[in-house]
Amino acid sequence: MSLLTIDDVWKNFHGHSVLRGIDLEVRPHEVVSLIGASGSGKSTLLRCVNLLETVDDGAILLEGQDITDPRVDADQVRRKLGIVFQAFNLFPHMTVLDNVTLAPRQVHKVPRARAEEEAHALLTRFGLAHKATAYPDQLSGGQQQRVAIIRALATQPRLMLLDEVTSALDPVLLEKGPPEKIFSEPDQPRTRDFLRSVLEARRL
Repeated sequence: MSLLTIDDVWKNFHGHSVLRGIDLEVRPHEVVSLIGASGSGKSTLLRCVNLLETVDDGAILLEGQDITDPRVDADQVRRKLGIVFQAFNLFPHMTVLDNVTLAPRQVHKVPRARAEEEAHALLTRFGLAHKATAYPDQLSGGQQQRVAIIRALATQPRLMLLDEVTSALDPVLLEKGPPEKIFSEPDQPRTRDFLRSVLEARRL
């Protein structure tokens, strides 16, 4: 059985069709990437799957259940989903640990000790164990994004929805050498691509 089936989904905003007959099937453990220009409907589709937007036509099935049926309890559906938004949406008044354990404790009724143990394991896995007591404004953009990913994973969702999940992740250390060489003749293809994208963005 498919984990997620999107069947002929349409979504309109103010008479403009953002999603036009979208069909998509995702199997368990499968990774599917949505690629398209800004404004092409990628985020809207994810919001429809998470029931933050209602579809105008078509159906979305999660593990065989039509979750676009108006009789469906949206909160129960969202218990099975993890979502990472472009803006991360971390709670600024909570520590990293509290951000990660909030949903497991409040929504899934996981005991605090177990939720914190599992959160620490995830933070360690993502290289953020030393940031457990930090607040979001004390983190870099990449660290905030990793915390948002960890927070989504902490509920052990059946399906993860990631909206531009790599947009702010800190780059991996690939090059070593003097600045003039790194910026003019980098050794690694990833470095060349990164620098090219930065220079092109500055010209826009």
